[in-house]
Amino acid sequence: PYMAQIVRNAQALAAALDKRGIPVLGAAKGYTRTHQVIADARPFGSGLDAAHLLARANLVTNKNLLPSDRPQDWDRPSGLRMGTIEVTRYGMREPEMDAIADFVARVLVEKQPPESVIEDVIEFRQAYQTLYYNFDHGMPPA
Repeated sequence: PYMAQIVRNAQALAAALDKRGIPVLGAAKGYTRTHQVIADARPFGSGLDAAHLLARANLVTNKNLLPSDRPQDWDRPSGLRMGTIEVTRYGMREPEMDAIADFVARVLVEKQPPESVIEDVIEFRQAYQTLYYNFDHGMPPA
């Protein structure tokens, strides 16, 4: 059930990002079958630019090569990678992926300063303090 929720969260996050104007790879195939979501960050500079901007809003992502990138793009690839393992571990499910996509879109699409988004991100995260993927807590209630 834990891994299945991770994948459902990744699919929900991908769809929510795509709906908000952040192009996500694999839309025709349900976006992903793993914990990873890969977005095309070219509309926002590069994957590195987007990752650094999101980090200032307390949103952890990473740059990622896209199939269209060239070997010389290694340091500044076009993609942005997001994973759902940690958010799932904190008990988040599909509705929370919508909220996370809102934060990402505020920074990348709406171009709000990350410093104006970080307080909302921190406040959102306060409700998720229990680690569920461990022997003490099992899985959160659905």
